[in-house]
Amino acid sequence: MMKSLINLSFVCLTLSAAGCSAVSYQSMGIRGGYSEKQLTEHIYRVHYSGNGSVSLEQAIDFALLRSAVIAQQQGSDTFISSNYSADVSSTYAGTPGVYVSKPSVYLDVSLHDEQTPANTADCGDFANLFQLMAMQEAPRPVSHDTQTCIDQVQHKYQLTEQQVFDKK
Repeated sequence: MMKSLINLSFVCLTLSAAGCSAVSYQSMGIRGGYSEKQLTEHIYRVHYSGNGSVSLEQAIDFALLRSAVIAQQQGSDTFISSNYSADVSSTYAGTPGVYVSKPSVYLDVSLHDEQTPANTADCGDFANLFQLMAMQEAPRPVSHDTQTCIDQVQHKYQLTEQQVFDKK
């Protein structure tokens, strides 16, 4: 009986840990997620706030994925990202000496831009460049192919169509 109780406890802890570590690309909720604000007719500010199980790289990727989905919904084959901002805060986890890192990423997305910048970048490998540009005084805008961006990030994190396009 005691051995069964120990095994059951172990299974519950394992399932809980797996649930906490799941990739969380989702609209903003209690566990973080993405949100956007339309600034002008063709410019959006995209924000992704991660929970303790999301790295800064994942937060950047998810902000870009949300940007690509917005571009696709607006009929734009390309989009331009600019005005990069990233921050990682530490939050007390409730256990003495244990803190959880929570990344937060902002970027502006321009659709239907008349001038496409010379800089283009794949979304799947953009996190390092994003971090460098976020530290610059005047980061350069970068162009992305909408469908390629969706495909790369979706494949990288093995997201379903339902997850990417927030289909209920």
